[in-house]
Formats: sequence, structure tokens, C-alpha cells
Amino acid sequence: MADQTVEIVVETSRCHHIVSILSREAVLAVDCEGIALGVEGPMTLLQICTYSGDVYLFDVQENRDLFSEGHLKIVLESDETLKVMHACSYDSAALYHQFGVTLQNVFDTQVADTVLEEKKGRLLVNSLNLQTLCEKYSTHTKVSEYKEQLKAQYSKEEGEFWAKRPLTDKMKSVAVGDVRALIPEVFEKQKRFIEENGLLTIFRERVSETIKFYIDDEIRTLRYERKNSIVNQIIDSINEKWGAHTNFPEEIPEFPENTDEYEALKRIDYKEAAEKSQFIDRLKTESIMSDLNELDKVLASSERDNEDKWLPFSLLTKLSKHPNDTVSTLANGVREKLKESIRKEIEEKYTIKTELAHLSKNEQDVLKSLDINGTNDQRFPKNVIRLYWLLMENDIDKNCKKLIEKGNEFTMKGWYYKRIIKYLGIGEDVPVPLKQSAWTFKKQLDETFGRDVVPPSPLF
Repeated sequence: MADQTVEIVVETSRCHHIVSILSREAVLAVDCEGIALGVEGPMTLLQICTYSGDVYLFDVQENRDLFSEGHLKIVLESDETLKVMHACSYDSAALYHQFGVTLQNVFDTQVADTVLEEKKGRLLVNSLNLQTLCEKYSTHTKVSEYKEQLKAQYSKEEGEFWAKRPLTDKMKSVAVGDVRALIPEVFEKQKRFIEENGLLTIFRERVSETIKFYIDDEIRTLRYERKNSIVNQIIDSINEKWGAHTNFPEEIPEFPENTDEYEALKRIDYKEAAEKSQFIDRLKTESIMSDLNELDKVLASSERDNEDKWLPFSLLTKLSKHPNDTVSTLANGVREKLKESIRKEIEEKYTIKTELAHLSKNEQDVLKSLDINGTNDQRFPKNVIRLYWLLMENDIDKNCKKLIEKGNEFTMKGWYYKRIIKYLGIGEDVPVPLKQSAWTFKKQLDETFGRDVVPPSPLF
């Protein structure tokens, strides 16, 4: 076999030439790298792999014109070339919102696994990471040996890791492995299983849904409603089978991980669980306590693996108000530990020049919870203070935009209105751009509801 190509592409003319070659391929593997990649998190690298294993790393951070003048947009939107991707929703969001690219003709390997598992009878299917996917559908893996090492590095130490230039050998290894792993074996095996089981129609519908998930609000709502309906179906089944007795059994049923019952209890909101029955409420409480204790142990150790399974900070905030005192006390304690852990990581990972979009949602939620007073609060380092005020300004701008869109149907909690008024106070030590945003927002509020009238609060 001839040596497989790995080429970094920066020049527009070179990109144009390569795309003309790639456009003749029937199937390509595609992946993207970035910083908190998504709607706002910037894409910095696009990888494309041919069936023969040649890989091209398009440096879209250094040259955004690769999409338009370099014709990357054409091949990504082509109906002629099939793009094999793994869990493409965030990639799709970044491509659409940052570069105006709408993915077409995609084979999503995560979606394929989901519909195949559903065919076997599963109702709630967890996502697989790339390594696990390859172990399931391939006799050997091409995922880089450095993948987990680099993931730990950019999740805990270097928040802007994928913006580093030049690309290191390890970065190139991971980027290459993420696309070579998908074709041909994983793709061909999944494609054959889908065709043999008559799943092409539902598969294509789900892929389209995945592509549009962060593009179309209606699609996102419909998926949420479908998942919620399935969760309720499973919970009702548990209740019917186990909860009919007035006296609970000494030992409540234990559901193994990776079962529909286990997943449904994880996903149902604790308030909804309480409305189902005392039995379901008890099961949900046990599930919450198990998650909290597991996270508490992780935070107490030096091993910080499996972060994808952590409870998000926003959920811990909600659980800290749980009506069960044991749950709320534990949740509040775990929340404070996680808050401090993530705050330290923000301090270490990011610089005084970091853009707000580079932070994950979890990091932004923690940042929002900090009680920072002014621009010179001695309790916090300068980079954290700067990011905090950027986040406050961004929140005001988003609310102002929402106000303009919704008019007198806009709602806002009273405490937030008081915060805006506070920012406008004479002598308040807040950044000038934030104060300007607050003035703009207050003016728009006055024009919509009347001078100094507090908007109505949301119902929930």
C-alpha cells in the first residue's frame, strides 16, 4: 500500500485544488476541532479523510476563506459525496453559525448506533465516544493513542488547546485518527446493518434532526418532547410493575446501568417523579443520591476521569433546593466543591485575552455564580474577573435582543431588573461597556413597559 497522505492545508489555492479531487470521492470521513465547539465556540480545524486513508487538515483558524474561495463549503453541502461523521450536531452548529455551511448527505455513526440499538428493543440509548464505537463495530481501532491524554490536557489545563499553532505531532495524530477511525470498517458495517434491518428511512430522519439540532429551535423542541415521552413511558411501566403495593418492599429494585429503566430514572425531573407516585419519587431520590455520592468521591480524589458523566453545575444548583433535606444538603456541598474545582481550572486554563465563547457552558455557569464585586476584587485573579464581567455584559445583550424580539411578551425575574439598576448606579465599579449595555437595555425596557416599570416575571 502506498504511503497515506497527511497534509495541513492553509493556502486557498491549494485547498481549491484538493477539494476538486475530494469532490470525485463517493465517501469521505469528516470531523472538526475547536474550542468549546458549537454555536459560538470557534472551529479551528476541519479534517477530511478519503477511503484510501489520505487525510487533509484544513486550518480554518488561519484562513476562513477555505470555506468560500477554497470551496470546502461546496463539498460539505454536496448531495453527491457522502460525509461520514460521528455525533455531528456540534460540528454542524459551528459550520452553520460560523461559516454559513449547511451539511448535506451525512452518515452519522452515533445516529446509526442509536437506531440499531432501538431495533434491538432499547428505548433510551446513550451516546458512545469514538473509541467505544470503534471497539463495537471494528476489529481494530485507528483512534490516536494520544486522544485521552490530549482531552485531559485541553479540558483541565489548556482551554484554548486547539487554537495552538503550529499543530504538534500529537495534535495531528488525534485529528487524523478521528477521521481514519470512521472509514471504511465502522461505516461499512453500520451501513450493512441498517440496510439489512430496513432502517434507512428512520436513520435519514434522525441524521437530519441531528444536523439541525442547534440550528432549528423547533427540531430541538420536537426531539426533547419525543425523549420526554419515552422517559414517561418507561417510568409508568416501572410504576405499574413495582409500585402497586401500598407497603414498599424492604429493598427497592435495582436497575443495572445501561438499561432503559436506569436511564429513565436519571432523566426524569425530580418534581415530575414526585407527581408520578411515592414509589417513583423514592426511586428518583435514590438515583440522585447515587449520582451525588459518586461525584463527591470523584471530587475528593486526584483522578478526574469520565467527566462526561458528571452532573452539570446547573443541575446541582437545582438539586440544592430539593425538598428532601438529605438530598439538598449533599447537593449543596457537592456543588460548592465542583464550583471551586472549576473556578481554579478557569483561572489556570485561560488568559487575560480569552474570549467568552471559549468557555464551556459548565464553566460559564460557575463563572455566573461567583460573587465578584467590581473590577478590582482582590479575591479573584484578573483573568477570572474579566471573564465574569464579559459574561454579565453578554447576558444583558442577549436579554435586550430577546426583549426586542418579544416586545411586551418579554418576561424577566425581579432580581435581574434590580441588578441592571444597580449597574447603572453612580460610582458603581463595573466596566464601561457593561454599563453601556445596561443603559441600552433599560431604555428598551422603558420604551416597552413604561418608565421604571418592572417587566412581568416568568411563570416558571
